[in-house]
Amino acid sequence: MDAKKSRLMSLGWGPAFLLAFLLIGPPAARSQADPFQPSGRFRADFGIDSLERKYYRPQFSLAGLLSGAKDTLVFFDLSYFQKINGDLQGPIDFWVKAGAVVRVSDVLSFETSFNHLCRHQTSIFSPRILNINEFIGRVWTRSGTIRAGFGFGVFVNSTKGHNALAILNLEATRIFLPEISFAGEVKWVNFSDLVYEAEMAVTLLPGTDLVMSEIKPYLLPRSTQLSVRLRSTEVRSKLLDAFDLSGSVYPFYDIYKLQVDGTFRLVPVDTSSRRLLFDITFRSPVLAGSGFWGQFYPDRMMYLVAAEYEWPIGRFFGAWYGRYFVDMPVDKDEPFKASAATGLVLRNQTDFNRLRVPLRFEIRAGYDLKYDYDLAFKAGINTTGSGKMRAGLEVRIEANGERRAAEGRMFLDFGRGVSLRPFFGLRRITPLAGESASDGKFERILTAGLSFFKWFN
Repeated sequence: MDAKKSRLMSLGWGPAFLLAFLLIGPPAARSQADPFQPSGRFRADFGIDSLERKYYRPQFSLAGLLSGAKDTLVFFDLSYFQKINGDLQGPIDFWVKAGAVVRVSDVLSFETSFNHLCRHQTSIFSPRILNINEFIGRVWTRSGTIRAGFGFGVFVNSTKGHNALAILNLEATRIFLPEISFAGEVKWVNFSDLVYEAEMAVTLLPGTDLVMSEIKPYLLPRSTQLSVRLRSTEVRSKLLDAFDLSGSVYPFYDIYKLQVDGTFRLVPVDTSSRRLLFDITFRSPVLAGSGFWGQFYPDRMMYLVAAEYEWPIGRFFGAWYGRYFVDMPVDKDEPFKASAATGLVLRNQTDFNRLRVPLRFEIRAGYDLKYDYDLAFKAGINTTGSGKMRAGLEVRIEANGERRAAEGRMFLDFGRGVSLRPFFGLRRITPLAGESASDGKFERILTAGLSFFKWFN
């Protein structure tokens, strides 16, 4: 009896989630807001878990109607889930999900998706990379504030031992109180093992939640988590101001083949006389494998956290800034590197990435406490206007002690709600010793890619 009880407890919220699904039953037809709308969404969780680790989990989501089809929504999600101990060591799960949802009626829809997971380790040698590729078909039904899904899937070209799965989802909002919501997903892997995640969220402010969750991921122990979530909303957010995501391809460079960058901005104070903002940026250069279309993995995870106190100066804006940079090697037994800098900023608009004026610039000058000076310059020339395609040219230069980076880009800008910017350009970097795979000067690198920008306020 004790053994059975112990086993049930070890499964955590999985059985409870299944029981809740059965008790609620199949939803009946009732009115609900139409989810088939183009959207760009962002959320980020910061928290701690029961295994005494800190974690960070950003997620970028894009969705749009298929051209010529009013009831077919295509979507793309990019997220990663990083857990670290006091030495910044731990697993990091990268997820890429893409698929389509076809609406049959106001109650019923069908989804098909391809989901890719690869797991790496920061500052730890990892001889094995977990590689999961799920191909899933799922049926969704909804009733008022309740949404449920059920389906099956197969694993394609995945780590040995993964063959098939069943999947069950349940989402509910306004549980007991308008501020409380629930979401859960259970995967029955090989019809023998449970992989699941269940969470209860309480809204504290528009766009800010307190989240209690339990997760049992692929091939890792179960943990309970407590986090604060920042997310985009349809109403004006109290904190989240903007996010952007960029993917750059290096088609003719043999060491790196790709770089992924993302930033989100928080603005807790915004008045006519001052503004306090925080930028949180991640950057991951991806190593080339045996070939351009072969397997390739992230070389490092880099984070840049910046705080600025900004005030207007005539037609310009000045700011004091403080920046902290951390560089964590991936799948290598090497310690992380970090530095901090402070100084002043001058710009001619509050957000350099907005195309509001034909000439944009931003200058940063300060002192790095580890590497000497800290300098940066950004400038852009572009067409302006709304509701039409725009074009422009940007130049970005950074110098921090012995490190130099320069990049020029030509781009187009279009899209409603989410700004889409395909670009191509030229990049050159002189890294610090031991910072890159080449340990030396990058040659001039031709880049091409796509950037997404979303503003909420």
